[in-house]
Amino acid sequence: MFSVTRQLMYARDNTKLALDFVIFINGLPIINCELKNRLTKQNVEDAVYQYKTDRDQRELLFNFGRCMVHFAVDDSEIKMCTKLDGKKSWFLPFNKGYNDGAGNPPNSDGIKTHYLWKQILKKDELSNIIENYVQIVEEKDEETKKIKRTQIFPRYHLLDTLQVVQDHGNSYMSCS
Repeated sequence: MFSVTRQLMYARDNTKLALDFVIFINGLPIINCELKNRLTKQNVEDAVYQYKTDRDQRELLFNFGRCMVHFAVDDSEIKMCTKLDGKKSWFLPFNKGYNDGAGNPPNSDGIKTHYLWKQILKKDELSNIIENYVQIVEEKDEETKKIKRTQIFPRYHLLDTLQVVQDHGNSYMSCS
């Protein structure tokens, strides 16, 4: 069962620290988000900065592997990170792309990042992503014997491309 908590207080020693929202499955946190918008004169880069400077990866909620992805979201763009590591946290775009470039196309019905809410975070699609894409990959360095763990969460263009291929594959199969 999926559930959402807005303004989740996550720090034991500082009750003022909160995330804008967290998605849970059966009570376990899987996705967290920092939301920004034009009205507050903040954007996705402010959310990324907040993750890098205010979100301590030693907090249980931000431990590696606890949540699948950390989203920084504003009205126009989305960025994602699978491993918070202070100022070294690496955020990738989770945008649709527009005019063969970065960003998102205009949306006559609302904000440009509507697809996150209307397409990606729907129960069916989120279940599909968890079942088929999300994983932690371990690689062993043969010289040092150290194990490197990497968490995988698909970027938007991968999900979109695979959906197009799957849709065309189904139409080809029905024609034969």
